[in-house]
Amino acid sequence: MKRFLSLLLFLALAAAPAAQAQVAVRADTSVFRARQLIAPTLLLGGGIAIHSFGHEAIDVPVNRWVQDWRGDRPQYRFDNYIQYVPTVMTLGLGLVGVPAQRGFVDRVIETSLGYIALGTISWTMKAVIDSPRPNGLDGRSFPSGHTDLVFFGAELVRLEYGWGWGAGAYAIATTVAVMRNYNNWHWLSDCVAGAGLGILTAQFGYWLLEPTKRLLGIHTGTWGNGRRYDSAGIQVAFAPAIDPLSGAICSTLAVRF
Repeated sequence: MKRFLSLLLFLALAAAPAAQAQVAVRADTSVFRARQLIAPTLLLGGGIAIHSFGHEAIDVPVNRWVQDWRGDRPQYRFDNYIQYVPTVMTLGLGLVGVPAQRGFVDRVIETSLGYIALGTISWTMKAVIDSPRPNGLDGRSFPSGHTDLVFFGAELVRLEYGWGWGAGAYAIATTVAVMRNYNNWHWLSDCVAGAGLGILTAQFGYWLLEPTKRLLGIHTGTWGNGRRYDSAGIQVAFAPAIDPLSGAICSTLAVRF
């Protein structure tokens, strides 16, 4: 077991520089490209199609199979918490030295723009469609709010830090989607559509970033992007010395903003 854990640690450390190098050469993702719509459109459209035309043929049998497999096992609530992890990664990884595509302020703006779009669309769909949950507690099943939020964050991580970190964020997102089915809160179609909606609105944040900054007159900054050569943070240097004439101990403190 110790050898296996050591091997995993070695592989993680070996992969880190490659993940950082990938960020440095990635093209600007704020430019709209039609191919960026392929994955979210297929997921969102697939979820809507299953919900509308294949509920009895797909949703119900999948839910029955999952619940039979679950049996008497209790619900596990950790999906209520880890749904926020990818979004926190998006904002925080650059602050601890992981190279990001953009500075911290830009990441806050794009995340906020995407989240507003996600919340508006998701909650409107829930209210209008009024789909009953498999556990029967209410009619706000479609789409899955947990799933769309976690996939929203995962796509932002991929856009900002590349697949080196994005793969981990998407693993968390997939876990949340599976747990929403396991805990009997959502149908399969709810989670498929939620994944597509989350990815799509993450792209919205990127596409709207530069127009929003121009509209509000916000300057593009690099602080918090994790790249030392671009960092505009505070740098402190302390150098002790001895006066050769008097022998007194003195020092120099330099602070760069």
